[in-house]
Formats: sequence, C-alpha cells, structure tokens
Amino acid sequence: MIRKLLLILLILLSVASLPADDFPYRLDWKRDAIIGGTAVALYGTHLAVKLTQDRDSARDHGIDRLHKSDVNFVDRAMMHSYSRSLDLTGDILLACTMAAPFALAIHQEKETIITEAVMYAETLLIAHSVKELTKDAVTRWRPYCYYDDTKSKLLRDDDSGRSFMSGHASMAFASASFLTTVYAHMHPEGKKKYLVAGGSFAAAAAVGTLRVLSGNHFLTDVLAGALWGTAVGYLVPQLHYCQEGHFVKLSFISETGAPGILFNL
Repeated sequence: MIRKLLLILLILLSVASLPADDFPYRLDWKRDAIIGGTAVALYGTHLAVKLTQDRDSARDHGIDRLHKSDVNFVDRAMMHSYSRSLDLTGDILLACTMAAPFALAIHQEKETIITEAVMYAETLLIAHSVKELTKDAVTRWRPYCYYDDTKSKLLRDDDSGRSFMSGHASMAFASASFLTTVYAHMHPEGKKKYLVAGGSFAAAAAVGTLRVLSGNHFLTDVLAGALWGTAVGYLVPQLHYCQEGHFVKLSFISETGAPGILFNL
C-alpha cells in the first residue's frame, strides 16, 4: 500500500509542477502582517503554555485507572496497540505529503515562488499552532495507554496525554488542501486538478489511517485534525486570491480596531 501511495505522490509531483495558466495570488503587507502576526502569536502562546504547564504522563496518572470501557464506542472499535513500524511509516508519508506543495514552485518565477512560500508557511504555522494549543488544553490519553504491552518509555512521556487532535492529520490535510486549492486556481480549466485533489487527499487520509493503526490516535482525533487542516489549507490561499471580481480583503475594522475579513465576490 505504501509503495502505491508513494507512486501516487510521484505522479502528483509531476502534475503539480506544470506551468501555471495564470497566477492568481498576491501578497499584501497589511494582510500578511495580520495573518503572520496571528500565526506567530498563536505559536508563542503555545510555547508559553508548554513551558509553564505541568502535564502528567499516563504513568503518573495511573494506567490502572484507564479502562477501554471509558472510551466512546466509536473510538473503542478502532483502538489499536502501539506499532513502531506503522508509526515510522506514518512519519515518512507525512513528510512526503508536506513536501508535495513545493512542486508548485517548479517552472515558476521568483516572485511567484516567494508568494507561494509565504502562503504555505502561514498555512503550516497556523495549522500547527492551533492543533498544539488544542493538545495543551485537552487531556486525552492515547490509545496505546490502554494496553498492557505498551513500553514504559511511551507511558512516561507527557505526550501520552495529548491525543486530541491529531497533529499528523492536521498537517497532512493542511498540505493536501493547500496544494489542491492553489493548483485548482492556477489551472482552472485543467482536468488534472481532480487528479491532484484525489492524490493529495488520499495521501493525507493514509497518514491519518496510520495514526489510528499505530495506536497513536483515536478515529475522532484524526477526523478533527483532518477538518481543521483542510479548513486552513483552503482559507489561507483564499485570503490571497485576487482574480478579477473575486478577492478576500483582510484588514483592521476602523471602528473597533479589531481584525476583520471583508468579502467582495
């Protein structure tokens, strides 16, 4: 299965690298200052919480207090013990999935590459920061904590209580959504955009599946991460989309001084 997915990713990279019919994005220092500043602020908040928060590991909490019967029936049906091989496979596939959008920069001009890079950086930073803040706020024990054969090293790690939401799924789906959205805007009439969408989301779904099968996450962790990542991967390019008659303007609302989004469709 992994070989097939890697083949799909290779095909995806070759298709995504096709020269754009038109480049419909632009940077704006005010808008990107708001987006970038928000992303940095979110990440800074996460770091502050991480440095000050004292989290218990599954061992500290007491693994004898963890019972599968306490898990909702949907997640309980999909629980698995820890698998190092599937864990590593998921890491490799995630790296490949996150690298796929870089193919968009092939055959593009320097200014275009910079715009794509800024948009992708904003996408990843926002997706990462919010999912980390969610993990900081929610204590949920990973599936492997409920199995007697789990290695003590995993149970002693304070990451054992940060199951919700899946970071791998968040980042994989953010990358897939970003690639799909940007490619569709760059090739609005091209039929290959459906191949790009299908291939990128298939790879992201495989990453999420491996997180469940490896015992790292519950199904609902992955679904939440997938929804969040997809939303961010779509919204950030939309905020930079500037085709005639279609743009989204992000600015400070003068009356309140608060950031707001103004739409002109």
